[in-house]
Amino acid sequence: MLLRDYHGHAFELADAEGAGRRFDEQIETIVPYGGCGQTFTVGTHDQPALRIDMDIDADRAAVRWLSDGSYAAERQADKPITVYESPDVGLVEISAGIARVAPAAARTAVVEYATTGQCPISMRWQHGKQ
Repeated sequence: MLLRDYHGHAFELADAEGAGRRFDEQIETIVPYGGCGQTFTVGTHDQPALRIDMDIDADRAAVRWLSDGSYAAERQADKPITVYESPDVGLVEISAGIARVAPAAARTAVVEYATTGQCPISMRWQHGKQ
């Protein structure tokens, strides 16, 4: 399993403990716009499976299962978040409709996926465009 940051740098996730530690380090990274909001993906060497848009300052994340376009919905929709997606794209706004996960729940999803290689069952998934 690999976690890729907004630059595309890949970090090996060897086990659950390593996945949690890498997630914790990643969400504290200050990105070029001066905040901590960023996009990262988790998946195999050739295919990302989870996309996480995390704004630690807003205490919100969007967690998406990429193979079917579903998103995790743990909280009520509140407000959009802003994340640094990549050097090519820059800042993007993630709608309030999908930014519905606490950072701790996003971390749980990453650890669960790194452990099982399957869609995290700890999340409540919804389908449809938000």
